[in-house]
Amino acid sequence: MDKRRRSEKYDWLSSKTQSILKHYSCPESCNASCCKTHIIDFHRKEYEKILKNVDKESAKILKSSAVKSELEGCYKSIVGKCPLLIDSKCRIYDNRPEACRSFPFVIFPDAEAGFGLTLLLCPMSVNIIQDYAQWYKSASSTMYSQLTDLYEQYKNIEKNNDFCIEMKEQNLDLFIEFLERK
Repeated sequence: MDKRRRSEKYDWLSSKTQSILKHYSCPESCNASCCKTHIIDFHRKEYEKILKNVDKESAKILKSSAVKSELEGCYKSIVGKCPLLIDSKCRIYDNRPEACRSFPFVIFPDAEAGFGLTLLLCPMSVNIIQDYAQWYKSASSTMYSQLTDLYEQYKNIEKNNDFCIEMKEQNLDLFIEFLERK
């Protein structure tokens, strides 16, 4: 897949995740585990934009804690708790990186398709899984049953932090339509 098509695919997946996420918000029970356990990669231009749009203290914290990533032209936060969290709340929430805006979705490189989409476990994703199962109920009873079982297994997320589910891109538009009718 050429660079232009890869970029278009990434943008398409990103817009689909945002269309899904507008139907959800982080529940009060969220303790910002995504910000405490996941490495966030962000592009150089995004990094520079964030530095320009945040207060001096936040920029200083970000500069001291971000390192160049193994991904070309990217930076990443140092492993561990994000240094921009204060009492489990993001101090640059309105200027947070794209990867944070799309969490619990992760767009990952895929050799054949260009990119794929994974849903990681967090309090919000448990709700997404429940809705995804409901959407599947009319499309595939087997998949509905599997997703319902996953929901039951992972709804108590304190005991499960290794979960992820691949979201099939051919289902995204139909799932978004389901959410908009809900």
